[in-house]
Amino acid sequence: MISKKMKTIYNKGLLIIGLLAIIISCSDALELEPETTWAAEGFYKTESEINIALAGIYSSLSSGQTLGDRMLIMDYGTDEGYALKGWVEDTPTNLYTHNETTKEITDSWKTFYQGINNVNNFIKYIDPTNFEEEEYNRFIGEARFLRGFFYYQLTIWWNEVPLRLEPTFDQNSNHKAPASLEEIYTQIITDLTFAAEHLPSAFDGDYVVGHANSMAAHAILAKTYLKAAGHPLQASEINGKNPYQAAKDHCEIIMTDGNHALNANYKELFLNYIQNRFDLSESLFEIVFMNGADLGVGLSGKLGYTNGLLYKPNPRINKPYSDPLINPSPIFELTYEEGDARKSWNVPGISGKANGKISKLAGPLTWGYGIGKFRRWEPIYPDDIEASNLEDTPIVVLETPSPLSATSTGINLPVVRFADVLLMFAEATNELSGPTAEAIAAVDLIRNRADLENLATVKPEAIAGKEDFFLEIVDERLRELCFEGHRKADLIRWGLLEAKINELEESIIYNSAYDSKTHTAQLRCVRNFNPSKHLSLPYPQQEVLINNLLEQKVEW
Repeated sequence: MISKKMKTIYNKGLLIIGLLAIIISCSDALELEPETTWAAEGFYKTESEINIALAGIYSSLSSGQTLGDRMLIMDYGTDEGYALKGWVEDTPTNLYTHNETTKEITDSWKTFYQGINNVNNFIKYIDPTNFEEEEYNRFIGEARFLRGFFYYQLTIWWNEVPLRLEPTFDQNSNHKAPASLEEIYTQIITDLTFAAEHLPSAFDGDYVVGHANSMAAHAILAKTYLKAAGHPLQASEINGKNPYQAAKDHCEIIMTDGNHALNANYKELFLNYIQNRFDLSESLFEIVFMNGADLGVGLSGKLGYTNGLLYKPNPRINKPYSDPLINPSPIFELTYEEGDARKSWNVPGISGKANGKISKLAGPLTWGYGIGKFRRWEPIYPDDIEASNLEDTPIVVLETPSPLSATSTGINLPVVRFADVLLMFAEATNELSGPTAEAIAAVDLIRNRADLENLATVKPEAIAGKEDFFLEIVDERLRELCFEGHRKADLIRWGLLEAKINELEESIIYNSAYDSKTHTAQLRCVRNFNPSKHLSLPYPQQEVLINNLLEQKVEW
């Protein structure tokens, strides 16, 4: 948990972001002439100005166009879940009906590159003579962490993209061809390595929660190496290293630093994200949101609203309203073992009624079946729906911001958790040496937290060989990390997206509740998926038009 000092710094940071949001919203919506403008050349002189600049860069991560909403919704259309409203077509990427003019694709690309350009300005114009060397390197390390993470996100969605390392000042400097994946991965690794060397530990006394830290940099390095080893590059060497060995090495640094461990209680872990409590032992890096409705600024996200448990009370003022766009797939009924504590939290099979009462749903094809991981509410008696419904107020509100917003939430998004590190370690080790004792032990730690016995005891076939253990890791990442924005990228790098979409189809049509007339919406992503083009996004049309060196992908 965070100290009082850390919380104070964090709140000041939120205030800065709030002020930036006001400035941006005024200039965009009202076209006001600002009384004061900040030129990049004269900025970045003081720690206060540095914090303002960094807050602006972080806003490209928390934006509703990226990880604040849209890109989490874009990640579905897999064995994890799918768009549930048959009359809604405004999430085309997870329906595989998107093209080069799709707004959510254009907006996310633009927002990431705005973040990159802000980083490039930061690096170019910060004057090292204004700061002590260690402080200067820490500032640069934080900016480079963010640039590396932006490019990591761009590559998992688009593959080859223009590699911009200098500020873009005019149209001529905008003309830039996509770099090779090897060039981009090498730059990501260079940026994140610098960050890992110069960023503080999350356990330093002056660490600001929600900011980059050294172990988070190691974790994203591991992710980058695993991506480089997979589709489409399938590199046997990157940056002079075997990517699996490098990924394992970075995971081991985190695993042996003495500060990181699993939270003993899976539910408690996610209550921490829901209630803005910071478990720095398991949560290596998270995007921090706070409901800013009472401040008149946009500090909030959509986590738990667009992908939460259905709850649409009337009236909805100051209620944990949730109108989800996503349905968890029936595969969760098959992949969770009996007694797995994660199932009842991630896919509880309940929904709220307009009168405030709670329904226990028959199964995953029942209307209202939603995602529980980032829930805004739960039954007052979680294990007894009938008893809960006897109460005047059958639910308890889990989210803490005040006043409670109907359409925005203050729920934090985990970007990388220690459980993810353990699974990456197991995967990389298995690729190098098969199912070693240490790789199996890493997975068993996660299973034990979920009240499951060791693999050797109850599923020896899962560790019989390299391929068996790989398939177990594929399933374990779904069970543990579902709905956190990892699944589509995982399936693509493994070359399994098409196979898992086929499994999704089978889980729907062979479900006992399936009706070919009423369950067509659930199959839209299956019917629309084209493996020849849907493993990466098209370049936004407007970017192709204004960048003379950016040609649209052949498949698009």
